[in-house]
Amino acid sequence: MKTYNKKLLILIFTPLLLFLLLSWFTYIATRSIAEKTLFDQQRTIVAQAAATTDLWLRQQKKVIDSVRQELEGSDLSNADLALNILRQALNAGEFSDIYIGLNNGLIIDGTSWVPPTGYDTRKRPWYINGIRTEDITLSPPYIDMTTGKMVIAMTTPLISNHEIIGVLSGDIILDSLVSNVLNVRVGNIGYSFIVAEDGTIMIHPDQSLLMTARLQDLDPSLKQIINEFSRNRAGTYKFTLNDEENILAYHTIEGGSWILCTTMTTAEAYHLSDRTSVLSALQAVIKLLAVVVIIALIITGGSALILFIYNKRFKSTVQQHQDALSVMNQDLNWNITRRKAMETHYQTLFHVANDAIMICKGLVIIECNERAREMLKAKPHGVIGNYLLDISAKYQADGQDSLTHLQQMVNEATKGKQQFFQWTFVRNDGSEFPAEVSLKELSLNNERLTLMSIRDISKRTTAEQQLRQAQKMAAMGEMLGAIAHQWRQPLNILSTYISSLKSAYYNQMISREFVEKLVSNADTQIQFMSKTIDDFRQFFKPSKTKERFSLIKALENAVKLVEPSYRQANISIDLRVPESEERPAVFGYQSEFSHVIVNILANARDAIEEAIAQDRDNPREVSIRLNDAQDHFSISICDSGTGMPEHIVEQIFTPYFTTKGIASGTGLGLYMAKVIVENEMNGTITANNGRKGACFTITLPRTNDPRSTDV
Repeated sequence: MKTYNKKLLILIFTPLLLFLLLSWFTYIATRSIAEKTLFDQQRTIVAQAAATTDLWLRQQKKVIDSVRQELEGSDLSNADLALNILRQALNAGEFSDIYIGLNNGLIIDGTSWVPPTGYDTRKRPWYINGIRTEDITLSPPYIDMTTGKMVIAMTTPLISNHEIIGVLSGDIILDSLVSNVLNVRVGNIGYSFIVAEDGTIMIHPDQSLLMTARLQDLDPSLKQIINEFSRNRAGTYKFTLNDEENILAYHTIEGGSWILCTTMTTAEAYHLSDRTSVLSALQAVIKLLAVVVIIALIITGGSALILFIYNKRFKSTVQQHQDALSVMNQDLNWNITRRKAMETHYQTLFHVANDAIMICKGLVIIECNERAREMLKAKPHGVIGNYLLDISAKYQADGQDSLTHLQQMVNEATKGKQQFFQWTFVRNDGSEFPAEVSLKELSLNNERLTLMSIRDISKRTTAEQQLRQAQKMAAMGEMLGAIAHQWRQPLNILSTYISSLKSAYYNQMISREFVEKLVSNADTQIQFMSKTIDDFRQFFKPSKTKERFSLIKALENAVKLVEPSYRQANISIDLRVPESEERPAVFGYQSEFSHVIVNILANARDAIEEAIAQDRDNPREVSIRLNDAQDHFSISICDSGTGMPEHIVEQIFTPYFTTKGIASGTGLGLYMAKVIVENEMNGTITANNGRKGACFTITLPRTNDPRSTDV
């Protein structure tokens, strides 16, 4: 029995001692790995902060570059035009001021700041810094004369005909940049700062160090930090400050000569690691196991007997646990397999969808399917990481700028309302295309995200535009007849003038007064004919963009176009508008709207002529009434024609539906009128039989376009 106990004690002691030794080496190794992990963590934090800062700076450079391109193509002598461009840039970027220093010493300031007497832009540091290079540069911090705050100037030269005509500069208040850099949380007492390549402190929580101190001069242990900066774009560095060991992580900001740094004490770093690192948790476990092993070595003698007695029970318990673990392992493997299958299933559905699908965090795209990349003609992973505004047109079809419109849609989605709207995107090659968008907010892993489903409708939009223009072309024959009628009388008068020349010559009646009167009268007739061509040419010219226009003017132009054919048919048009100082205005395509009115008036003329053929005493009149309501305008057009059979009233706006026969009508006129009024101008158009003939009613909302001007 004693021999057996000795062997048992040896068998127990030997593994415990080996385990204690192994625990010590494991502790040393995990400590080293924990330190490396800590450094990697610091480098990751500073890299993310550098990327954020660089992205922020590049966004501001994009604004400056866009303004430079607009100004170099503009006449800078027109101060109002340049000032308007600068004010738009102030709204687009995060600048406190954007201004132009001209090569004659004058300044055009976006905030309308008036310089003091004797102020010469050519002597200012930002002007001198701007003409040294053709690229966009950043100046050192300085006190701004307008705001009195510390700013950094982003400058670039303005070049016209290979000559510098001035310098464009935008001031970034240092507090704005600090809010983008110093918001990086580094432990409890750690902080971030920015230095130049030579170590000069550019941005720091301690304002007294800005531009007055160099990093390598703060402590002797930082003497070699500049060499570290020159050898590596990113890394970590240990130094001593105020008798405390510190860790400094640095990363060079892309596109500049600035270096972003984060720093914290080594003690706090390890304390943070102890709370968050898995390796630190493993160290704590190893320490605890070591203590347990030591205690076990002390009480091994007494434990040996207990272990021997309960050996069989222990084996039985272990077997039970092994059986339980085996069952749990089988369940776990089944769950993992099922989860992988479900993930593969949903990934397949995600990528084979016909519509483009994007998942966004805020306004940043974090995931998209293959259809989205094909639609935007982007390279693999060329969409993820971009802002939605990067792939959107600057202004949408309704006239709103994309940022304002998108924020409205996202805000509505956060209220739980799924949004459906049309949007204009920009492909990777710069081409634009319209799309229908469904936007909805969702929660994934306790994170609020935005799901967008996008459908390209460029083919449908192109088809509608072609139908719209085709309808105009279908009306061209009738319009040409109207032009010929308009020209008949002036041509007869001109013919009379020319014939009178021969008679006057033979009768010796040609005098100075005779020639001047003849030329003046002939010129009047020619101007009348030229104006007729201009009116009809404006009607057939396709509208490019929406605009704010006068309803009264549009109605008068439409009446003027059909007036010759109405006069020939002896039909009168009674146009009545409200008598008010305010001119009713709407937002849309003026040319297309005039086409809607002309089409309805042409149908009314045909209906009246048909009624006259049946009854010569039938009235020959069309009335147009413009009514002004609180939030909309109403236009009613009623004729004295034959009216519409009740069974076709609901079908007249259907494409290719016509009551005139294939030879006389295309069936597209009223359909395109409905598309223009309802889809392009957010209004309504209805038709019904009135007291005498047919009546059409068009309702249009008042314009709310912020970029519109008085009409």
